[in-house]
Amino acid sequence: MKFIKKLFSKPKREHKELQDKLKNILPFKPSDFSLYEEALTHKIENITDDKGNKINNERLEFLGDAVIENVISEFLFKEMPKAKEGDLSIMRAKIVNRKHLNELGKNLKITNLLQKHFSDNQLGKNISGNLYEALVGAIFLDKGYNGAKRFIYKSMIDPYIDLEKLDKKISSYKSYIIEWAQKNHLDYEFNAEKDVNNGKNNYYKVNFLLDNKKISYGRSSSKKKAEEIAARRAYYTLNPENNGKNQKT
Repeated sequence: MKFIKKLFSKPKREHKELQDKLKNILPFKPSDFSLYEEALTHKIENITDDKGNKINNERLEFLGDAVIENVISEFLFKEMPKAKEGDLSIMRAKIVNRKHLNELGKNLKITNLLQKHFSDNQLGKNISGNLYEALVGAIFLDKGYNGAKRFIYKSMIDPYIDLEKLDKKISSYKSYIIEWAQKNHLDYEFNAEKDVNNGKNNYYKVNFLLDNKKISYGRSSSKKKAEEIAARRAYYTLNPENNGKNQKT
């Protein structure tokens, strides 16, 4: 860590500025600021040490992802004592998914902390979630598992997780509709074909069929997304009482 501390060595005034920004997010005062500097350094910066090793937040992102899954697994294990392994895995997947992590990062305005010398349009769409994971990784190394757990409870579990609502939430319409069809002994098929948009871009059009009858379709530049759209439309077609403002096309 010495070379990282040297690389990120800054005047006390700048550390104070970072501390002021972090105190609105963290439930404690950081001990090792070099970890948080690393967590907030994007690979676009192209920083390397004297041996040519790249220094960015990707390794902390990897670590943070594992810590988050562990904390959420422990939380669900305690809160759902009668749930089976498969049910626990499904619930965890609903919590620890890219969309949810991105929303958490945006709510924390975590991109405002990013150490950057480049434009925002160079950042990927998952930057907020990636930074959240990297920050958890930094907290884990700085304050240990309990410190990371405390942060995850404050930023994720306590304000956002309602197990009763989450249990009813559909994280994948495709998985749901397949399971529903199997339970009702119905033959199903996602029939995909290439589609052309104005003669320029190739798209996928996916028809969803039940017992050889077309129920819905989806269209997207990604086959997987087209299947999910078709499944979502099938869900609302087959369950008209659920139709309404929550339906998205």
